[in-house]
Amino acid sequence: MEDDFAAGASASLNKTITAIMEFLEHEECPPRRRLRDYLHERLGDLAVKWYRRGFNRGHRESDNQCNYGRVPRVLRYDATREFFTGTERTVQLKSTLKKKQSKL
Repeated sequence: MEDDFAAGASASLNKTITAIMEFLEHEECPPRRRLRDYLHERLGDLAVKWYRRGFNRGHRESDNQCNYGRVPRVLRYDATREFFTGTERTVQLKSTLKKKQSKL
């Protein structure tokens, strides 16, 4: 009975890991043991990816909403956060706005 439970849990973890790896576009194979720890690491990678996307999106939206003043074309920031893994990671963020085309 316990082997069936373990096999089902392992299969579930493998499916989740596979889906996350496809989204992150990683090619490496997951380990055969300690799947939960590996899953937590990949969830941390996923959180970092979404954090970067949010940073870039916020920069673009700020530029779109800014009527007065100027938003810098390039933003750089080193963020230290906990991304699901229980340890802090420092993420180097950089967002670059495209040059606006002049209307002729």
